Amino acid sequence: MHIGYERVTLTDGFWQRLREKNARVSLKNIYRRFEETGRFAALRCERSDPPSHIFFDSDVAKWLEAAAYLQAEFPDEEVQAIIGETVRTIVKNQLPCGYFNSFYQVYKPDKIFTERTEHELYCAGHLIEAAVALDKCGVNRELLPAMERYADYIRERFFVRRDAGFVTCGHPEIELALVRLYEHTGKETYLSLAKFFLDERGRRAEEVYPVMDRAYDQSHLPVREQREAVGHAVRALYLYIAMADVGRLTGDAGLLSACRALFDDIVRSKLYLTGGVGSGWYGERFTLAYDLPNAEAYAETCAAIALALFCGRLADTGSRAAYHAVLERALYNNILAGESADGIGFFYVNPLEADARYAAYARTVPGMPFKPLSVRPEVFDCSCCPPNLVRFFGQIGGCIYREEDGVLFVDQFISSSVSACGIDLSFKTQMPYAGEVRLTAKGRGRIALRIPVWQTDISCKVNGRDVQPAAKDDYLFFDVDGETAVDVTFGMQPRFVYANAHVRADSGKKAVEYGPFVLCAEEADNGKGLFGVEIPSLEHAQVQRTQAGICVRLPARRTVADGALYSYLPPETRSFTLTLIPYYLWANRGENDMQVWFL
Repeated sequence: MHIGYERVTLTDGFWQRLREKNARVSLKNIYRRFEETGRFAALRCERSDPPSHIFFDSDVAKWLEAAAYLQAEFPDEEVQAIIGETVRTIVKNQLPCGYFNSFYQVYKPDKIFTERTEHELYCAGHLIEAAVALDKCGVNRELLPAMERYADYIRERFFVRRDAGFVTCGHPEIELALVRLYEHTGKETYLSLAKFFLDERGRRAEEVYPVMDRAYDQSHLPVREQREAVGHAVRALYLYIAMADVGRLTGDAGLLSACRALFDDIVRSKLYLTGGVGSGWYGERFTLAYDLPNAEAYAETCAAIALALFCGRLADTGSRAAYHAVLERALYNNILAGESADGIGFFYVNPLEADARYAAYARTVPGMPFKPLSVRPEVFDCSCCPPNLVRFFGQIGGCIYREEDGVLFVDQFISSSVSACGIDLSFKTQMPYAGEVRLTAKGRGRIALRIPVWQTDISCKVNGRDVQPAAKDDYLFFDVDGETAVDVTFGMQPRFVYANAHVRADSGKKAVEYGPFVLCAEEADNGKGLFGVEIPSLEHAQVQRTQAGICVRLPARRTVADGALYSYLPPETRSFTLTLIPYYLWANRGENDMQVWFL
């Protein structure tokens, strides 16, 4: 079972610096933009023109949850005052029965729990998650009892009286939130209600958007029969998280079998190299196997976050390093790319190729259906991603360690400390930029360190002496007896990676990885003409440290884009030095071309 964020202390390093930036900059700027766009005002349940959105409550709830995690370590009186005022507003406007939804209470009070597609239980789920986080972190105790009353009312309407206008919500979220509420309060009724919503999904034809099919919201089959990831990617993965949670807590083999099959389906044919999922813009959804376009990739930030959470939940059902390898891929690429280097701008969509010239043209064409942005705005109409990123980074400590059969597993390489399995452990690493790891342990027990899939060689020392540790299932095992210092170096070199030939967008091409990073080329470093770049070899690649992190410089060839539109002569190529940077850092220097896959 993973060790919760509340038991882990992050120390100086890549992730702690990011979390501090989120606490000092991102959290406050998101609040400012949410306040300007009426999200916080909506909680007062007063009529406005234009009306508030159906899911404004969820945006605020995610902000509250993010604030809870960060206030515990980076206390801020201004943020604490906002939390207090926001919670008091919610509690004040909650109906006597326990119901709270700012949109329905104001604009459609006669339609409460009758419109399946309109995110009521989705908003409730995020409010419940916020309440649990605020209480667990000791930041605010008022919201939890209010949300328990709301959860009790949901149970009354959906499970006891069964008089709601639908059975399962069009956007899964309430299910995983109820599990969190159960784990925090110990009240079995919340776990049984989560299981009820899972059991009922896909057993009847419920309302969907007129332009969508039932697979869009994963109601096409009972959940235990689902074996292919389909439909809206965020909805799917939120559902899968709840399935993994309930499966683990109740010993439901059918749920766990379905989860593992769904994970395999994603990894086998629907996962971007960057850890993104949901390639289709129409419906923000999983499409066909191997359909992974680059320039039109959707790969929503929230979907990658949900994938990472799903992987973490699956790892709780067995010590499979494969789950954490995928979590790592999503974390250091698609997820990190969602936030700008200054912590102010955010991407909703994460393409693997950008043509600045075409993007500028697309903005001039009325009705252009979809084109990914190539600069990060501060807020957008559907602003689920900004607070979702900050709340995910706030609880990143919960992704690092697991306890299993008395062994302390180290799954992610993040400088931190923890006490578990009879061991006080201090874990220091230079990752993600270099492969050195030091574990300083006191006590008696066993530590298992995940072997990353990107390593090129491994060397180990225990108390200064070279050792060959036991290795099993992609983990290195070290016994601790007293004070023990373990030093491990994972070789980190630039490597080519090739896509399956069925991926038509990448056929005949290759990408470059360095450690956990997928690398990309930007016009800012290399000028125009990225789309005809060929990388013959990595033999002379040089890794250099930069202010932003690292870059890789290597010899490459570029097709010269001169002359006629078509020619009977082979194109001219020119040699040059190509500069590659981690994908997550792209689009921090203005709008420019970007490329991940090369000839």
